[in-house]
Amino acid sequence: MNVAEATHTTEFNLPQWSAAEFLDIPYADGLLLRALICRLGAGKWQWSVMTISAHDGGELISVGTEKTVGQARLTAASELDKCIRDPLN
Repeated sequence: MNVAEATHTTEFNLPQWSAAEFLDIPYADGLLLRALICRLGAGKWQWSVMTISAHDGGELISVGTEKTVGQARLTAASELDKCIRDPLN
Protein backbone atom coordinates (compact mmCIF):
# COMPACT_ATOMS: atom_id res chain seq x y z
CA MET A 1 0.00 0.00 0.00
CA ASN A 2 1.34 3.42 -0.84
CA VAL A 3 0.71 6.72 0.92
CA ALA A 4 -2.05 7.77 -1.52
CA GLU A 5 -3.96 4.54 -0.84
CA ALA A 6 -3.43 4.84 2.92
CA THR A 7 -5.11 8.25 3.06
CA HIS A 8 -8.28 6.69 1.60
CA THR A 9 -8.32 3.67 3.90
CA THR A 10 -10.10 3.63 7.25
CA GLU A 11 -7.59 1.12 8.67
CA PHE A 12 -4.83 3.73 8.81
CA ASN A 13 -4.80 6.92 10.80
CA LEU A 14 -1.81 8.87 9.48
CA PRO A 15 -1.73 11.49 12.28
CA GLN A 16 -1.03 8.65 14.75
CA TRP A 17 1.85 7.50 12.58
CA SER A 18 3.41 10.95 12.82
CA ALA A 19 3.66 10.54 16.60
CA ALA A 20 6.48 8.01 16.13
CA GLU A 21 10.00 9.06 16.99
CA PHE A 22 13.31 7.45 16.18
CA LEU A 23 17.01 7.70 16.95
CA ASP A 24 19.64 6.60 14.43
CA ILE A 25 23.18 5.63 15.40
CA PRO A 26 25.76 4.95 12.66
CA TYR A 27 27.53 1.64 13.30
CA ALA A 28 30.33 -0.44 11.82
CA ASP A 29 30.35 -1.71 8.22
CA GLY A 30 27.75 0.80 7.02
CA LEU A 31 25.04 -0.45 9.39
CA LEU A 32 22.66 1.92 11.09
CA LEU A 33 21.15 1.12 14.47
CA ARG A 34 17.64 2.55 14.85
CA ALA A 35 15.45 2.85 17.92
CA LEU A 36 11.81 3.47 17.07
CA ILE A 37 9.11 4.47 19.54
CA CYS A 38 5.43 4.80 18.73
CA ARG A 39 2.19 5.10 20.66
CA LEU A 40 -0.09 2.09 20.42
CA GLY A 41 -2.89 3.52 22.55
CA ALA A 42 -3.58 5.04 25.94
CA GLY A 43 -0.81 4.03 28.30
CA LYS A 44 0.94 1.79 25.77
CA TRP A 45 4.11 2.70 23.90
CA GLN A 46 6.00 0.29 21.67
CA TRP A 47 9.77 0.47 21.31
CA SER A 48 11.91 -1.46 18.86
CA VAL A 49 15.59 -1.62 18.02
CA MET A 50 16.76 -2.70 14.58
CA THR A 51 19.64 -2.57 12.14
CA ILE A 52 19.31 -1.00 8.73
CA SER A 53 21.71 -1.84 5.91
CA ALA A 54 21.83 -0.58 2.35
CA HIS A 55 23.01 -4.00 1.21
CA ASP A 56 20.71 -6.52 2.87
CA GLY A 57 17.81 -4.60 4.42
CA GLY A 58 18.11 -5.04 8.16
CA GLU A 59 17.06 -7.02 11.19
CA LEU A 60 14.81 -6.52 14.16
CA ILE A 61 16.94 -6.88 17.29
CA SER A 62 14.38 -6.37 20.06
CA VAL A 63 10.87 -5.07 20.63
CA GLY A 64 8.59 -4.45 23.60
CA THR A 65 6.01 -2.16 25.19
CA GLU A 66 6.02 0.23 28.13
CA LYS A 67 3.37 2.30 29.91
CA THR A 68 4.91 5.72 29.20
CA VAL A 69 6.94 7.27 26.41
CA GLY A 70 9.71 7.99 28.94
CA GLN A 71 9.96 4.35 29.92
CA ALA A 72 9.97 3.33 26.25
CA ARG A 73 12.83 5.76 25.55
CA LEU A 74 14.85 4.42 28.49
CA THR A 75 14.33 0.80 27.49
CA ALA A 76 15.20 1.48 23.85
CA ALA A 77 18.32 3.40 24.93
CA SER A 78 19.34 0.48 27.15
CA GLU A 79 18.91 -1.94 24.23
CA LEU A 80 20.98 0.33 21.96
CA ASP A 81 23.67 0.46 24.64
CA LYS A 82 23.81 -3.34 24.68
CA CYS A 83 24.29 -3.35 20.91
CA ILE A 84 27.26 -0.99 20.88
CA ARG A 85 29.11 -2.26 23.97
CA ASP A 86 32.03 -4.61 23.55
CA PRO A 87 30.80 -7.91 25.01
CA LEU A 88 34.36 -8.86 26.04
CA ASN A 89 34.82 -5.89 28.35
